[in-house]
Amino acid sequence: MNKLIFDNLLTQIKHNKKNILVIGDVMLDQYYFGSIDRISPEAPVPIFSVKDTENKLGGAANVVNNIINFGVKASLVSSVANDQSGEILLELLKQKKISSNIIFKKNDLTTTKIRSVVGNQQLLRQDFDSKLITLTKLEESKIINKVKKNISVIILSDYGKGFLTQELCQKIITKANKEKIPVLVDPKGNDISKYKNAFAVTPNKKEALSFTNMGDGVLHEKTLNKLRIQNNIKNIIETNGENGINLYSNECQKRFPAVSPKQIFDVSGAGDSVISSIAVALHAGFNIESSLTLANIAAGTVISKIGTEPVSLEDLKDFFVTNDSSVVSNKIYKLEEMRSKAAQLKRQGKTVGFTNGCFDILHSGHVSYLNEAKKNVDFLILGLNTDSSIKKIKGSSRPIVDQENRAQVLSGLSSVDAIVFFNENTPIKLIKIIQPHFLIKGNDYKVEEVVGHKEIKKWAGEVMLIDLIPGQSSTNIIKKINHSEK
Repeated sequence: MNKLIFDNLLTQIKHNKKNILVIGDVMLDQYYFGSIDRISPEAPVPIFSVKDTENKLGGAANVVNNIINFGVKASLVSSVANDQSGEILLELLKQKKISSNIIFKKNDLTTTKIRSVVGNQQLLRQDFDSKLITLTKLEESKIINKVKKNISVIILSDYGKGFLTQELCQKIITKANKEKIPVLVDPKGNDISKYKNAFAVTPNKKEALSFTNMGDGVLHEKTLNKLRIQNNIKNIIETNGENGINLYSNECQKRFPAVSPKQIFDVSGAGDSVISSIAVALHAGFNIESSLTLANIAAGTVISKIGTEPVSLEDLKDFFVTNDSSVVSNKIYKLEEMRSKAAQLKRQGKTVGFTNGCFDILHSGHVSYLNEAKKNVDFLILGLNTDSSIKKIKGSSRPIVDQENRAQVLSGLSSVDAIVFFNENTPIKLIKIIQPHFLIKGNDYKVEEVVGHKEIKKWAGEVMLIDLIPGQSSTNIIKKINHSEK
């Protein structure tokens, strides 16, 4: 997929006024972030010291969250219990302005998954599972009535909690087919016939193996395709982690290589991102192959985030801009990635430093300065002015070197651990988000002149001034070049 196709995606999303409907099991994802520094005196077990907590939408709710982050209207049909987790879920849906039809089930509990995280690694997951939900005939009828002509795509997000029975799945698929609405299924269990006549079923490798009851190999692939044909499923989309996606359809059997992320923080939510991005692409009129290319990019993006974080159009835009400009560097981060990375490093006890500048025409003074800055921290983040912000500061003739090429050159320095662009005149927004331990500038500044010197005191950080090599300046180099050309 190239940037031209991505631009077409944006146009089609803007003009398609229909909704995507998500039906299925919701859950609450709770994250406990902390550290382990000692062993309990009560028993030989580590003590997990909680530093921070976060609640996130899980299951079908995370699918809807992904879809609206693509700029597409979506609605949710599901159920929760009258408990604290249910209340938190409803409040999260309200905050995200997600349109939902929620059925309340008494004498039950809302599925909740609690993950304890140290650094970027999950230490433990605790699951509190709901009982198997039983819907009344009236409740089923109301769900089926949601299948209308104003729906472009339907997703059945099945987590095996009883909401999506075989009977309900078949009634939804039958009505959707009559209305010519494609149904995508994120499956659960070992009986693929539950989803017969669907447009697509998206099992992961483990789920696909449970369908075929075969070892991974040629026999598995043949059996999976045979099951697809027997159950009149147009496409089986097998997600296979680092090996990408396998497509089985009437037209072809094809592999889509994975898009490797900069860092793998958390694979939770990757399946939700895959099915939601396929739905968005179909909503925009893409064929199945283009949809899967988009899904691969979304999957590679989401696992570089901590927790069930949705993929957005901005994430995809950054991907295409980066690849089109040949800036393929593990050191170039988007703002949200930088926030997550900085938080992870702090939890690991690492010192984070931040510096910034234009770095237009890299010279020995820059290299020396960055080397000295790096000596004082474990991880050095460089805030790099975009081309437009440099023009505001230095005039229309600058920069001499565009932002992609400046970032490419800086990425080659061992002293620079991460680069993040900023478009404003100053990096104060970045500083507030990253909250570094050290704010680093050259000694041509006074501490009180450094942007962020007041703010950094709020999180007990410090301003650090580095000695500069006298006479080294991009402006002087440019003046010398201009003079030699006269």
